[in-house]
Amino acid sequence: MLTDVSGRFVKIALSGVDIDIHLERGRSCRPPARFNRKGQDALYLSPNEESARVAIGQYVVEGGPPRGLFTFEVDYCKLFDLRNPQAAPVYEDARQPWQCELEAERIPRSWGAADELRNAGHLGLIDPSRRRPGLWHITLFRWNEPGAPSVRMVGNPRPIEIIPNYR
Repeated sequence: MLTDVSGRFVKIALSGVDIDIHLERGRSCRPPARFNRKGQDALYLSPNEESARVAIGQYVVEGGPPRGLFTFEVDYCKLFDLRNPQAAPVYEDARQPWQCELEAERIPRSWGAADELRNAGHLGLIDPSRRRPGLWHITLFRWNEPGAPSVRMVGNPRPIEIIPNYR
């Protein structure tokens, strides 16, 4: 259920913020997301711009702040692949909506799936897109520390126009 990963990955994020913030770990202000609680380390990346657009599309609103396409180089690592049929029990929890659970003050099932993988020592996961089959993303739980992949930004972010609810 492990898949080799390395190379260039991208992330669409707010422009005008300190570009190093994306690689910082241990940030107590890191917002909660599908695979992390508030303040818990997680780096969400996509293999290409199309996947990144799909990943961010539901969070973008008309007239929102400007965004940029950030490129990162990820050194070789093995990630738990939720696309693997044998990973189906973990994927069942990982794919459940998380925001409505959080709003209802319940613990999202996707956090439990991520906890299970973290506790088993996995560096991160490969997550298939629920919005567009065939696309995928990675989430790193650990990076830039001993035993984890090195991740560095490549170049400067490129301004990008985002379309709300891009699918």
